Amino acid sequence: MRGDQRVTGETGMALVETLLVAIVLIVPLMAALGVLSELHRGALAASAAAREAGFEAARSDSAEQANLAVDAAVHVAFSDHGIDARSADVRWTGAPGLERGGVIEVEVAYPVEVFQLPFVGAVSEPRVWVNARHVARIDPYVSRG
Repeated sequence: MRGDQRVTGETGMALVETLLVAIVLIVPLMAALGVLSELHRGALAASAAAREAGFEAARSDSAEQANLAVDAAVHVAFSDHGIDARSADVRWTGAPGLERGGVIEVEVAYPVEVFQLPFVGAVSEPRVWVNARHVARIDPYVSRG
């Protein structure tokens, strides 16, 4: 046997193995990173919406005005993060008559789809709900009109 003999039939196998590893490992990793980024974006949007909605409701003169302020604040906070606010679940409660020194509690929940594909988005129904809660105090010294 000579030392310069080659085994034939295995040329290009490293390329095939690399492609298989990419498909098996990298694609699911990219999908997981996409879901994690959506969860993070949803959490940031929900917490910003709850905080701003509580602040705006605490400045309102009536429950009707507070309801409009909460809706507007949630819409702005979600649109700032590139998310449609229509799928968010918003609930708020406040002191009767929004009296001075009372508190406003705002809870915002947003569903994030779990099964997503890179560059495609959500492909299935299972969801993880991201929740945020904020308690704002109504200023006891503010003048109301």
